[in-house]
Order: sequence, then structure tokens, then C-alpha cells
Amino acid sequence: MAGPHEVLGMSRLLGITTTELLARYTDNGGTTLRFGADGRCAFLTEAGCRVHPRRPLVCRLYPLGRATDSRGDEGFALFPKPDDCQGEWGTEGTIADFLGSQGVEPYIAWSVRYGELYRRMLGILERMDVQGKVVAVPAGAPGAPPPEPAAVRTEPLSPWQDVDASLSEYCAAKGIAVPSAVEEAIDLHLAAMREWLDGLEE
Repeated sequence: MAGPHEVLGMSRLLGITTTELLARYTDNGGTTLRFGADGRCAFLTEAGCRVHPRRPLVCRLYPLGRATDSRGDEGFALFPKPDDCQGEWGTEGTIADFLGSQGVEPYIAWSVRYGELYRRMLGILERMDVQGKVVAVPAGAPGAPPPEPAAVRTEPLSPWQDVDASLSEYCAAKGIAVPSAVEEAIDLHLAAMREWLDGLEE
């Protein structure tokens, strides 16, 4: 899975826009990285991962899997090592040590912030639908029509998934510059989404 913050980090590392990264390297509306016929990630080369410094949270966590319950409590599981995997599995240290070594803290925090806005958006759209207003439910969201079985969604689930495009439009309307630092751009993107949701609620 790839959230808007992860798409932004990878695109900045590669020196391309999020629009280009979404089109060239993702599937399922920009939420998953593209894999080739050989089952390899689009970023994996003989020399290693092209986006390793800005790799998504799911890659940072591997071989651990992370899940949270309805209260927000998190748990971790260890995936079995595939036969053809060159990764290192070990039993030394703690989960906290491993998470710290992989730099997951900001990625989890960003995922939580985006998740809160996404759930808020779904609630607003659901209320608008109940009131008889015409709403566009993002593909993959509860209540959305199922995709065609053979169809692969290539455009982003939402204009908000394309951080560069949405921030360019937002900043132009506000008369401000688009932040160059990834962390600042993520903060502004979240603020712009929150402002949009506030407008919907009004």
C-alpha cells in the first residue's frame, strides 16, 4: 500500500512529480506499487530498491505485519521467510528496536493522520448521501460500486492522492508557494484536506 505521504516522498527522491509516479509505478488508484510479470516490485533492481530511503511503511516493516484494532491498539506478526528471499530474519532485539532502526515513527504518524481524515470524509459523504445530495464516493470505499473484474484502475482514487497536483492548485488559490520539504508539504496537504472537509460539512 502507498499513501499520499509515501507517494510524495518517493517522487521527490526520484526527481519526478507525484502525478508521474502514480502513472508509472502504481496500480489500484495509486494505493499499491506496481509489480511486473516476474512478481518483482517496479522499484526493485539488481542493485536493490531505487526508493529505499523513502520506501513505504509496509516495506519498512517487513518482515513484520502491523494491525490496529478499533481502539487503536497495535499488534505485530512475523511473516515466514520465503524460499527465494535474500532478507535477514533474526530473533535478536525487540520489536521497538527494529521499528526504530527502520525509521517507521513518522510513517505511522502520517498514516494515522491520513486515516483519520479518510474516515471523516467517508462519514461526511455518507451523511450527504442520506440527505439526498449527489456525492462521489471514492472507488474502494464502502458503498462504491465494485470495479470491473478485469479492470485495473490507473487514475488516482481521489485528486487528493496526487499531492503535487492538489497542492499546486491549493497554493495557487492561496497565493503561497508549494513547500519543497517533504514533511512541510505533507503538513500542508493534510491542512488543505481538512479545510476541504470543513467546507463540505458547512
